[in-house]
Amino acid sequence: MTDSTRRATRVHARGHWAAEQAAGTVTLAFDDRFRRRMAMTDDDGGAFLLDLPRAVALDDGDGLELGDGSFLRVVAAPEDLMEVRVPGPVEAFARVAWHLGNRHLPVQIVGDTIRLRRDHVIEDMLRGLGAEVRDVQAPFMPEGGAYGGHSHGGGHGHSH
Repeated sequence: MTDSTRRATRVHARGHWAAEQAAGTVTLAFDDRFRRRMAMTDDDGGAFLLDLPRAVALDDGDGLELGDGSFLRVVAAPEDLMEVRVPGPVEAFARVAWHLGNRHLPVQIVGDTIRLRRDHVIEDMLRGLGAEVRDVQAPFMPEGGAYGGHSHGGGHGHSH
């Protein structure tokens, strides 16, 4: 990286930055949306350095502020996921959720379904518990959890 490389030094939460100042987008999978410092390439092929004071969980729609005052909009990339539906009483859903939580798996709640990363061992367990599992391609935005994590669920360390 040279001195002329664009640098993103601040993150602004979705809805807390001027979208008309977007100079482009950067599409990132879940694992690439929790970073502090990393050389990256935007969706138009332009290099930039993510250079934050601390690691931040980036969510779909967040704005990375560049040195010139413009922004790159973060786009959550579609990923191969499992979508789990649990027919029957709420206790059956709770049992499935407990088993996933007991394994500390990141999950995303979407309506009456749970989305998580593809894993054939977990899929077998879920089917054994009576769940219906189907493959989906969608951005993965898991719950933040009680101790922080990767979601906008509660407290958010971004600039507002």
